[in-house]
Amino acid sequence: MILRVLLIALLMSGGFSATDVLAADKKVTSSKQAAKIVQKKYGGKVLKVNKQKNNAGYKVKIVKPDGQVVSKKVNAKTGKIEKK
Repeated sequence: MILRVLLIALLMSGGFSATDVLAADKKVTSSKQAAKIVQKKYGGKVLKVNKQKNNAGYKVKIVKPDGQVVSKKVNAKTGKIEKK
């Protein structure tokens, strides 16, 4: 119960987004899962997904609703989008 209250407090404080919390500590085993994580956070359309050589994660390229093309890396062990 205390953990639930703390989680709600963190979400309301703006420190983390719901997508960050849901994706955290979730093993990613497919390019489809990686694409879904990035798409939920940034919106838009997935253009390409590449698995990294050392199985550390996936590189997802999307075009955002505003037309901007961005690439994000998803850690395969944690499911978190890595910051560059």
